[in-house]
Amino acid sequence: MIPILPADNAGTLHDKLMVAGATLLVTTVKGLADGTLKEIPQGDIAVNELKHAPKIFKENLAINWNKAVGDIDNFVRGMSPYPGAFTMLGDKTLKIYSSDYRLESHNETTGSHQTDHSTYLRFAAADGWLYAEEVQLEGKKRMDVTDFLRGFRGI
Repeated sequence: MIPILPADNAGTLHDKLMVAGATLLVTTVKGLADGTLKEIPQGDIAVNELKHAPKIFKENLAINWNKAVGDIDNFVRGMSPYPGAFTMLGDKTLKIYSSDYRLESHNETTGSHQTDHSTYLRFAAADGWLYAEEVQLEGKKRMDVTDFLRGFRGI
């Protein structure tokens, strides 16, 4: 079993599973070769019950700020590092690659943002705030939010 840590995203989990899968493959091949492998039935799953994961389109990557902030944070983690969840910051697309959140009631419109222009950029969600930690504005490179705020004056 591979634990999924709060700091994991799709990329880090992929790397953990890659190592675990390689180890399991070597163990399985050795077991087949020396005859010590014991079969374990998977159960009664009919082939027609299996479904493919849905294809991800650009419109599926837009952050829905009306959701619970914990769900939004999980969405950002699940879409990072590729293809990347995004929101609009003015008239520009802002991808958010890592974030943190706080459950906190507020009276702000969901999706609106607040910043101190040097240390944080946060977005209002249904039940709290999503703090962007690593971002990429369209046409720019990916960077830590503090570096982004030092150079971006459009907010």
